Amino acid sequence: MKRIIVCLLLLSTPSFAEPVATVLPEIVATASRWEEPSERVPQELTIIGRAEIEQKGVPFVADLLRLQPDLQVIQNGGPGAQATLRMRGSGSNQVLVMVDGIKLNSPSTGSADLSALLTSDVERIEIIKGPQSTLYGSEAMAGVVNIITRKGSGALKADLSAEGGSFATVKTTGSVSGGTDRMNYRLSATWFDTDGIPTAKNGSQPNGYTNKSLSARLGVNPTDNSSVELNLRYGTDRSQLDNFVFGVGPVDTPNYVQKRENYLVAATAKIFPWENYEQSLTLSWLRDDLDSTDPVTAYNNYRIKSTTQLLDWQHTLDLHPLTITGGFAYRYEAAENVGSFDRSTDNKAGYFNAKLGLLDDTLVLSAGLRYDDHSTFGDAVTYRTGVLYSLKPLEMRFKANLGTGFRAPSLNELYYPFYGTPGLKPEKSIGYDLGVEKDLFDRKLVLGATWFQQNYKNLIQTNFNTYTADNIGNARTQGVEAKVTAKPAENLKLNAAYTYLDAINKDNGAFLPLRARNKVTSSIEYAWAKLTAIAEYLYVSKRFDSALQRDMGAYSLVNLRGSYGLHKNLALFVRIDNLLDKSYEEAAGYGTPGLSAFGGIKAAF
Repeated sequence: MKRIIVCLLLLSTPSFAEPVATVLPEIVATASRWEEPSERVPQELTIIGRAEIEQKGVPFVADLLRLQPDLQVIQNGGPGAQATLRMRGSGSNQVLVMVDGIKLNSPSTGSADLSALLTSDVERIEIIKGPQSTLYGSEAMAGVVNIITRKGSGALKADLSAEGGSFATVKTTGSVSGGTDRMNYRLSATWFDTDGIPTAKNGSQPNGYTNKSLSARLGVNPTDNSSVELNLRYGTDRSQLDNFVFGVGPVDTPNYVQKRENYLVAATAKIFPWENYEQSLTLSWLRDDLDSTDPVTAYNNYRIKSTTQLLDWQHTLDLHPLTITGGFAYRYEAAENVGSFDRSTDNKAGYFNAKLGLLDDTLVLSAGLRYDDHSTFGDAVTYRTGVLYSLKPLEMRFKANLGTGFRAPSLNELYYPFYGTPGLKPEKSIGYDLGVEKDLFDRKLVLGATWFQQNYKNLIQTNFNTYTADNIGNARTQGVEAKVTAKPAENLKLNAAYTYLDAINKDNGAFLPLRARNKVTSSIEYAWAKLTAIAEYLYVSKRFDSALQRDMGAYSLVNLRGSYGLHKNLALFVRIDNLLDKSYEEAAGYGTPGLSAFGGIKAAF
């Protein structure tokens, strides 16, 4: 492990002789619920932009996130299998995942399943680390991932792409988009199909997967001081699965099929009564229908219908250098397990956040407060503070954050027959982090390190005396994240990052299941004329899986990506995953893809 880190650091310290152009800060919308330059954000922030998404060339959002050093994606098999996300050692139901600010976490489980989220319509992903419940409520205990979709602009244009490769995989995507000063539009469709891999690690029967998605995004500016945006999304997918046998793991199961349909309708209206005041109203409706059929095991036959409705009324006042936002949010969640239970909850919340920039934004202070009133457990109060100090003569930035979080019990934890407990209290947490960044050679070399700690209480776990959900868990996660970004030449970029995690069950001292103590990511990106080439490296240390009561071994993966522009509107691309054909597990007993290769073509008109 030490040799790996040393090699990465040596790789990232080349010669820095050439000057570079000034890089403008990126604009982010998630950290404070308003658009602002990333250099004014005290929280630890990661942005995956469209250019990086294109370069990676991976089909699913989960594939992008698993390469982030402080995130952990756990997928129960190949494409289409359930994929959940953990951040800084959290549980999967303690990370809030959104699309365009709309919550995706399931009302039934509290977690977001990333398995069906495709990258073809994603403009960027904003990852905010640390407790964010003050701005986003339940599930944002450890952080927030906001997937922001693409908008249209300019003259009418069309994009087409097609690819294929290992496991009889085929993916096609098409879109049309455009816009004027008064309106913008984008329509897109994606079809993905694969024969897949065996879900069971030692299985012989591949499990296929098909995904079809449609999306439409329309924006209109009726007047100079108003705007309306409509977002429509529809997806349907079909997965072949394997049955899980307790004490054994997944086993080949012919004709075990899961079908899913989801619908999202969201509308946001904004008015700007005067130059520095914005008022917005968002209404959204999300429906997810899951139908599982297993001819072998009756327990796996179910139909679940989930609904989430949201109303958010927000006000933002920019009195530079002070910016204030506040609002009211109402959320209704319902889940029906047909023939089992049909329940709902609602939550009303008021939130407030302020940010003050002093000394020409050399010092940025932020603070927020939120009150939630939940229909089952009552109220919760959360707060957050952050400080960003830029020592400009030394090109250094210091960050400090403190925040509290909570998670409302999911509908399964409250009401699932013979398991749910209606009197559950919310999980609660308090978290801190301290970070520093240093620029060298006109930002051709950027070094960063962050220490974090989060303490959780009232964790909802299974009480093995009653085999029901109960508030009996306490945990502490802490660690260090270190990163290096280097650009020794205009056409060469190097990245390396390392995360050390100590995630402990405070009741018995055991390391938390499925968490990796060490994770390393690195990449080399080379661009020359019409050619772009990327090599990626991922190391994950051993983890313990409580489902099968055994360790999963450490593993290292190497991936290659490349593209070549045949014309300004036409390009070829290729992707090789798991170049060394390593056998590894993200969840004990579940298979993962071996050496695989994919290639395709994309065109713009």
